[in-house]
Amino acid sequence: MKISNTFMVIMILLVCLFFPAAEAQQSTVTKVLVAKPKTYPGPCPVTIEFVGTIFVSRAARVEYRWERSDGAMGPRESVDIRSAAKSVTNTWRVGAPRKSFSGWERLRVLSPNGIISNAAAVQIKCT
Repeated sequence: MKISNTFMVIMILLVCLFFPAAEAQQSTVTKVLVAKPKTYPGPCPVTIEFVGTIFVSRAARVEYRWERSDGAMGPRESVDIRSAAKSVTNTWRVGAPRKSFSGWERLRVLSPNGIISNAAAVQIKCT
C-alpha cells in the first residue's frame, strides 16, 4: 500500500512540474499580414504600413520579428495577448523618383510556436 501512495505522490508532483510548461506550449498562434497601400503610384519616397494580426488560442506572450524582401530583419519584439487577437504594425519607407519597386514584408513568430506569415507584397511606381 505504501508503494502505491508513494507512486501517486510522485505522479502528482510530475504533473504539477510539467503541466504548466506543456500548457504554455499549446497556445496556437496564427496571423494575417497586409500592406497599406498594397499598390502605390505617386511621388516617392513613400511610407508603407504593414499590419499583422496575431491570433492565439489562449492568453500568451508572443515574440516576433519583421522580415523584408531586401534581407533586413527587425529586432525581436514581444506582445502580451490576453484575448483572441492583437494587431502589430511596422513601416518601411521606400522608393526613389521615377523608379519602380516591388517588395514584401512578413511576420515571423518566434514563440510560443515558430511560424511565418504570408508575405504582404507591395508594388510602387514612383513619379
